[in-house]
Order: sequence, then C-alpha cells, then structure tokens
Amino acid sequence: MTQRRKSAPAARQAQSIRVVAVDDHAAVRAGMERLLERSPGFASVAALPDARDLFRILQREHVDVVVLDYDLDRTDGLSLCLEIKQHAVAPAVAIYSGYAAPALLLGAAVAQADAVLHKAEPVEVLLGSLRRLASGARLIAAPAPDLLQAATARLDAQDVPVMALLVDGTRPGDIARALALEEDEVVRRAQRIVGVLQACRPRRRPLKSV
Repeated sequence: MTQRRKSAPAARQAQSIRVVAVDDHAAVRAGMERLLERSPGFASVAALPDARDLFRILQREHVDVVVLDYDLDRTDGLSLCLEIKQHAVAPAVAIYSGYAAPALLLGAAVAQADAVLHKAEPVEVLLGSLRRLASGARLIAAPAPDLLQAATARLDAQDVPVMALLVDGTRPGDIARALALEEDEVVRRAQRIVGVLQACRPRRRPLKSV
C-alpha cells in the first residue's frame, strides 16, 4: 500500500514541539499562539481560555508541553496540573504566571509540574525552557528549607511524607509502593496538600502578554 506523503506544513508540524496553552487572558493566548507559529520547531495545538476542552485534546492529539496559567477563573493551575499528570501518557506541564514566588514553586512541585515560568521572562528564555521540557527535563528548583518547614506545619502528619516525596519528583505510583498506600489515596493526599498550599494564593493582577 502506498503511503501518502505529508504536505510540507504537516510534516513540519509533526516534527515540532507541540504546545497547548491554557490561559484566561485573551492577550496572553493570542501572544502565545503568535510566538509559537513564528518560532521554528514549535507548533500551537490549541490556546484555551479554560480546561473544558483540554482533556479531549490531550486524548486526541500528541502534546509535548501544556503551558498552564496559575490563576484561572474556573479552577487553579496547580489542581489542574495534578489532574493532567494522572494521565497514562502525560505531557510536560509548565505553570505560567506573573507570580513566581517561592511559595508557588513548592505548590508546583507537589502538583508534579515540570516548570514554573514567569510571564515577564524574555521570549528566548521561554522557548528555551519549552525545548528542555519537551526533551524530558524537569526545571523545578528545590524549595527552600524554611518554606518546606512552614508548609509542613500546616499539614496533617500523614501528608508530610507524601509531600516530601512529591517535592523530590517521585511519581504517585512509586510513592504508593514506598508508603504501602493505594495510588488513588496518594493522589487524594496530593490534592489535599495542594489545597492547603493554595490557602495562601496571591490575588489576581494584570499580566503582560507574550
């Protein structure tokens, strides 16, 4: 059977780093789409205002990186990230925010995010980070000891070892085996930890587009 050759644009897209952006700021979505379309080696799969169509797209399309706004109208980026990461073949997830303080880094690590990217970063830094994420790198820095100590003080004692392993990059299945828990229970605890950390969530502020 003769295979039909892909057109040049389709072939380029198949070889590109495929990105989905989720952001409730229209200017940010438009800027991200424009940037990816103009940058060799990248393809914009979708730019969404919320998560309503996200999982349908992830099931249907190959996606390398999801760029996820931290402060969405209908949900928060960390809880959504944790949900994305439960998929059997989960893409890399970058939390994209104008608020990149250490507290967010801790929450992102617990939610299994692969990076926290600041919306004010230069375009070259953003694209470089997306390339590294697509290649399998995890760009989350280790949280400061005092931040971990403060977070630990707010948690139930049974959640502390789960948080420590999540921050270390351990997958829920491996945590379940290490702590003799069901994997679903590990995920529930991770969701609970994210909820506690979200209690100190920053206020929304106007953000610059890409």
